[in-house]
Amino acid sequence: MKRQIALIGVGSGWGAPDQRTARGAEVIINHIQQKYPDIKASLDYFHKNSPLPETATKPLADHDVRCKHITRAISILSARVQEALHNGYFPIVIGGDHSLAMGTWAGVYDSIKHNNFSLLWFDAHMDANTIHTSESMSPHGMPLAALLGQGYEEWTKINEYGCPILKAENIYQFGIRSYDDGEKNFLSTHNVHIDYAETCAKIGLKECIQSVMKNLKTNHYGISIDVDAFDPTFAPGTGTTEPGGLNPTDMLSFLSKIAHDERCLALEIMEFNPDKDIRNQTLNWITLFIEAAMSTNHDDTKGN
Repeated sequence: MKRQIALIGVGSGWGAPDQRTARGAEVIINHIQQKYPDIKASLDYFHKNSPLPETATKPLADHDVRCKHITRAISILSARVQEALHNGYFPIVIGGDHSLAMGTWAGVYDSIKHNNFSLLWFDAHMDANTIHTSESMSPHGMPLAALLGQGYEEWTKINEYGCPILKAENIYQFGIRSYDDGEKNFLSTHNVHIDYAETCAKIGLKECIQSVMKNLKTNHYGISIDVDAFDPTFAPGTGTTEPGGLNPTDMLSFLSKIAHDERCLALEIMEFNPDKDIRNQTLNWITLFIEAAMSTNHDDTKGN
């Protein structure tokens, strides 16, 4: 049985050097609502300044200020996700930058009452830094470390049950091709499964996903998609592009199944920056991802 969808938009770019990613959620939700006016949707926006800054110093001089804004955003997002799940909806969270992942998965974790779940993480970057390992000090490069219980106390204690929210053995990364040495060492030490971009290109993303799905150690899973996981020739509309990325076509058959898979708890799509998109290429792919998760084009995207 197909589940009802709740789009949860979060307009926060406080974790990214280019804060214009905060506009991504509003653009996506407006676009989806034009096609599906009856879809349940919410939008929280966390910036007052206009226009939004395009660049920031590295390391970020206003890091502490940003962290306070992020803490507020992820706390509200966590509550939104819990509410959606409690009311029987399948949450699709739309960012905003990837630091928001802390809120998405804290909300899921609280909703399932401290039970373990797996997380499939599609990204060009590992996002597992702390202030001690990050070269840029950008918070959008830190959410996975926080979900594993490392980093700012405000982030590692966001949820009702405490951290870590995730176990390293239940994290699966795909498309990685840019990282700091410290975060790579951290994930390697914890034996996190990583299918680097070159592996996905050689074996095929579909095959990499199938292998992981056959060996999940938990009853439930979630999906986190950073737009920069995909090659910028397909998805230029993001803040930190990296060449050699995934082909978004390979995601569609997988996403078309999750609307019918009760094991999947939530989907998030992060880091869309509409100001950097070209002819709506990225927006159109994100729309297809959401439609696949809604199973509106399920018959066109079925795979083995």
